[in-house]
Amino acid sequence: MKDEWAHQPALALGAAIESGRADPRDITDYFLDRITTEDRDNTVYVRLTAERAKHEAAEAAARAKAGFRRSPLDGVPLSWKELFDVAGEPSTACSNLLKNNIARNDAITVERLTRAGAVLLGKTTMTELAFSGLGINPIFGTPTNPHDPTVARAPGGSSSGAGVSVARGLAAAGLGTDTGGSVRIPAAWNGLVGHKTSWGRVPLQGTVPLSPSLDTIGPLTHTVADAATLFSLLTRTPADIHNVSLRDHAVLVPDNLAFDGLSPGIAKTIEQAIHYLGAAGLKIVHKSIPSLDEIQAMAWGGPSILGAEAFGLWGERVEAGQNDMFSAVASRFMMGKHGQASDLAAGLLLRAEIQARYAEETQGYDAVLLPSVAISPPEIEPLLTDDAAYGNANNMALRNTTLGNQLGLCALTLPVGSDALGLPVGLMVQSAPGKDELLLRLGRAIEMVLAS
Repeated sequence: MKDEWAHQPALALGAAIESGRADPRDITDYFLDRITTEDRDNTVYVRLTAERAKHEAAEAAARAKAGFRRSPLDGVPLSWKELFDVAGEPSTACSNLLKNNIARNDAITVERLTRAGAVLLGKTTMTELAFSGLGINPIFGTPTNPHDPTVARAPGGSSSGAGVSVARGLAAAGLGTDTGGSVRIPAAWNGLVGHKTSWGRVPLQGTVPLSPSLDTIGPLTHTVADAATLFSLLTRTPADIHNVSLRDHAVLVPDNLAFDGLSPGIAKTIEQAIHYLGAAGLKIVHKSIPSLDEIQAMAWGGPSILGAEAFGLWGERVEAGQNDMFSAVASRFMMGKHGQASDLAAGLLLRAEIQARYAEETQGYDAVLLPSVAISPPEIEPLLTDDAAYGNANNMALRNTTLGNQLGLCALTLPVGSDALGLPVGLMVQSAPGKDELLLRLGRAIEMVLAS
């Protein structure tokens, strides 16, 4: 039975604890031993919090025995991205610039899930200061994508360790952040469910920021049910995904931008999935959504609001410490140095106008479906010494996911098959701001059809 724990959904482990078939102490020891054995180079976990995890598991075992479990995930081991504060532990965001940043208290999200009984295994690797979609970090370590045993490929970022920890069976679920795709890209490339929550639904206090107007927190999980449960515990609002049906929903599929330049096999897999969903009763309309092109041009062609915020937060430290950073990431920060206030203000106004147009163009539909990531996970080695190649790969990895951040949407990526290389492909479902509960219901309905 223990061998099955590695890749069980978090709720399945919780159910085993509830029924008395498993002890949280045994499950936690199993995961800690597995991490020690399989992550010897510490590329997935920056550090374990073994003492805390064992204490939390013992308390969960006592509650289970007494019949007073706090939540369906009481006693279930999770991983946390290295930018969440954990009391007494460094919050480095996997950058030497923050190597002495010791947290005094738990982040609000850590506190909430701890109170729900979740076990904190440790903190996972990430792109430096969360500023990349590829997940490559030559300084703290890069966990390779587990779906290619022969070629070292990017894991997706910036929540790289979070995604790989779940895909490799080193945590039942992982917590990450998403500013431009940092939950959805590693989830998609690792064959997982990833939820980019609506901005403001999950409190950010106690996390290392990148772009406060865009930063969001979300889970990387095996199933939509796991994601919905974590969302409910993080927000303290229930997300009901029972009795769902595709026939209750209508969606748009854009015929512009999102399907351009896809790696071989991705378009076929996505189109096949959409066909199955339509045959199962989902109302699907294909049409152009011009605001997608507009927000893409604004985000990448004009003054970068994200870049300005990132430089405003970290620019002086980055400029002084570039020799201690991966050059491809440091250069992204430096791009935000020269923006003028008037241009940025105009950009904010334009972004609001485009968001309003998008709302009009998608009115009457529950979601928009598109490929989560346009490209397959690239090989790591060529990107370590070629900043231009790194930049091109990073831009394509982020292209589709960034749309949702800039438009202020919530989004979910679901595994739907493989590309021409046999690597996971994600289908992204994005809904209006604040509609996370609706999004999760639709995601569960999609999952049920495509898994059958």
